Amino acid sequence: MVEIQEEDRTSSSNNNDTESSNPRVTLSEYLSTRHIECLLNGARALTLFFTVCYLSPIPLVVAPGSAYYKAFAAGVATSAIRLHQRIGRFALTREFFMNLLMEDSCHYLFYSALFLTSSTITMALLPIVLYATLNFANFIVKLLVSTGYQRLRLTTLLGKFIHSQTSNILGIIACAEIFLVPLIISLVFVGQGSLVLPFVYYRFLTMRYASRRNPYTRSAFSQMKHSLLQISHSPSCPQLVGRLITMSTNFISNLAPVTV
Repeated sequence: MVEIQEEDRTSSSNNNDTESSNPRVTLSEYLSTRHIECLLNGARALTLFFTVCYLSPIPLVVAPGSAYYKAFAAGVATSAIRLHQRIGRFALTREFFMNLLMEDSCHYLFYSALFLTSSTITMALLPIVLYATLNFANFIVKLLVSTGYQRLRLTTLLGKFIHSQTSNILGIIACAEIFLVPLIISLVFVGQGSLVLPFVYYRFLTMRYASRRNPYTRSAFSQMKHSLLQISHSPSCPQLVGRLITMSTNFISNLAPVTV
């Protein structure tokens, strides 16, 4: 997801430190004063639940075929709620729509809606599931800290997980979104995907590449380009293959949007 809110390690740690100094509140008080946040994380929990139902080798509450699309429907809900938090009320102005398209939550609203109406690609679940896991874990930590359970082992474990794995998770998400491109193209060739699907997904990738809050897609592309060029310049690489790699990387680089 996804936002799928993209927490960084510093902000997460600061939030926990701040909340630990606040007076302890009851669970009902905490939930009653954070309606939108609870609704947002409820949608994230549904994303995780439906994904488990889809991937489970044994039948669960929801049939796998239905669970796949319900996971993306929950992803749409998550992104829509988060987008509402980020931009507030709707305004029919150019500035509003420019800000809307720059929001990460808008990108993942677009992403979830795209796969909600497409053929099944299991790998497409990975970004929204990882975002849901990361942010739902952060919500649980804040909940436990605010209600006086900051010394609970679960709180410590989740806090360490968020602190140490956020960068890794965001990097995995960026790579998964890039590796989806050949899968989407293959769907078109086998007749299971629309001809416009690769072009629409390319638009999503350009938005992720230009994201102001998440540089991981740009970093992933840069690292892949560097690795491929190293291979192409290797003495053991055939000249024709090296030339094809160089031409391909240059072509993809030219497709990248200009970032500020």
